[in-house]
Amino acid sequence: MTKPLLSISKLERRLALGSVETLHFEPGVCLLVGRPNTGKTKWLQTLDFLLGDTGNNPYEGAEETGLADKYDSAAADLLIGDDTFHIERRWREAGGKGKVYVEGQAMLAKSFQHWLLNQLEIPLLHFPKGNPMSGQTWPELSFRMLLRHIYRQQRFWSSLVDQQPDAEFHACLLEFLGLGEHIFTPDYGELVKLKLDVERLRARRAQYKQTLNELARDLLSDKDATVDVTAVTVQAAQTHLLAEISNLRAQRVKILESGAKQALTPEEEIRVAKLSKDRASTAIQLELQTRQRDALNERARDIARYRADLIEELARMERAEDAGSILADLKVTHCPACDQALAPVSVPTGECFLCHQHLPPVPVIEGMGSVRLQFERNRLSSELEEANKLVDVINRDTARHNLELTRNEEALRTIENELLPARETVAALVQAQVSEIDVALGQSSERQRQLDRIAAALGLETDLNARIDALEKRIAPVKDRVEAALEKIDFNAASAILENGMNAYIDALNKLRPGTWRHSAIRVDLSRRDVAFRVGNRRWVMALGGTDSLFFMMAYHYALLSLSPRAGCHYPGLSIIDLPGEFLGEAIEDKENFIVQPFIELLAAPEYAGAQLIMTGASFTGLAGAHCQTLRHIHVS
Repeated sequence: MTKPLLSISKLERRLALGSVETLHFEPGVCLLVGRPNTGKTKWLQTLDFLLGDTGNNPYEGAEETGLADKYDSAAADLLIGDDTFHIERRWREAGGKGKVYVEGQAMLAKSFQHWLLNQLEIPLLHFPKGNPMSGQTWPELSFRMLLRHIYRQQRFWSSLVDQQPDAEFHACLLEFLGLGEHIFTPDYGELVKLKLDVERLRARRAQYKQTLNELARDLLSDKDATVDVTAVTVQAAQTHLLAEISNLRAQRVKILESGAKQALTPEEEIRVAKLSKDRASTAIQLELQTRQRDALNERARDIARYRADLIEELARMERAEDAGSILADLKVTHCPACDQALAPVSVPTGECFLCHQHLPPVPVIEGMGSVRLQFERNRLSSELEEANKLVDVINRDTARHNLELTRNEEALRTIENELLPARETVAALVQAQVSEIDVALGQSSERQRQLDRIAAALGLETDLNARIDALEKRIAPVKDRVEAALEKIDFNAASAILENGMNAYIDALNKLRPGTWRHSAIRVDLSRRDVAFRVGNRRWVMALGGTDSLFFMMAYHYALLSLSPRAGCHYPGLSIIDLPGEFLGEAIEDKENFIVQPFIELLAAPEYAGAQLIMTGASFTGLAGAHCQTLRHIHVS
């Protein structure tokens, strides 16, 4: 099955007054002929706008004013394979400036480009602009980017594709050659993303490591300090610090014991030891009783809330009983389903007038309601009584705990008062030494807390290492798939396709007019990341000048058109060339037939059926095999 090619069969513009201007085209070489200012370029600008330009009108930014007001819409018939599609732009219609109408269905310009790529079986790709590892989002390779190679505007004859970044130019070439989908694959995008994630984590780990080293250096002793702070060095510092704290505590106890022996008699020392033991026991009981009291207070608050809910529910039951007695005699006057008034109906005695079921005796009905209400009231009353008993029990327990708490607090104060003389006596002897040790203990305890924080922070490094390892394990198979796909790509063969196409055009020129091209053959160096066009060993812009540059750029379009029927390539078979009146100071008119003839011979081949070249010029006289249209009306501003 041959791939679909794109050509234009009709182009029209609708004047604001209602009349229509139309151009008709055929597959093959189509020439728009006319003197300067006959509107050739404006027709091509209209076609460019129809092919998905996001501007407000086809003449936006043009030197001539009023053209967008002169016309209110434009349309074209696109021939894609065997199907014809009518597209239209209506820039003067409300809400229609940014839309393309395909067979009457409105699309945004971007959606239309997607539709066109799909119809031409050109894959939609995303490509990196510049370095793939830059972290920038990969933009979409749009049809408008490809159109820069398809449509050469009259003002752009200084390079192969004017004002297109190198990365975009390279991506377009890869797309035309059918290599893009094998390079800019989802695997390649995932590989770049994973590598960027790994680099970010590594940078974060390095920064974290540096910061941690600076913070932890003062907390580690000279004996523990190494080049980097690690879990081993922090653990060693913690061990030394624990030993230091234990030693300080032992010294403190020893000093206090020594002071007590000097200041107290053996009997007083025994008495102080007993008081100290009683003090510790009383403090423990105080702590336990305080917790029990707090728990009782919380329980009391819960019971109080529960009791208030019961009282409120009982009040609601009483209100319901009063309402029932008041509303008992009310009858149903409207249907509960449709809210319509019920018409009087003769109902036999003893039946319900609404559902016509047999009614039990009135006392039975009334009794049933009373029983239910009484049951609920009894249940709520019993629960309220139980709640009141719980409140009493909790109040008694709280009072008892408060009494015991008060007694223990008094006992603790008594013990403290009895210990105070002995403490003052011992403190007078050892106060300075104990204070010095207490300060050292406080500093060591704070340092211990900081080391614990650093030890916890080291867990972040472990987490970063684990995440990096996990990403590297994911990278390995993706990288293998990407490299395997790249190994299958023959860039030299793709370069040779472009070289052969461009050199075929140059050879055709030399056959038509010997000696036209006196330079070396054209070379194309295509790789995964860039492309270079050379004449011999020199870049073409440095090697060529004047008319030779014109021949070179025409050869480029010829080579792209030659890709149209080639299997695996994605050039759509359309080329639009707007020749300038002069090129680098030389008139083009005498070269028009000469540079077009190779295209006529190329597109005459059966495999190029459906391909098309649209070119503007001043004369094109005597050319066989081309479809010519002459524009005669000169537009004067």
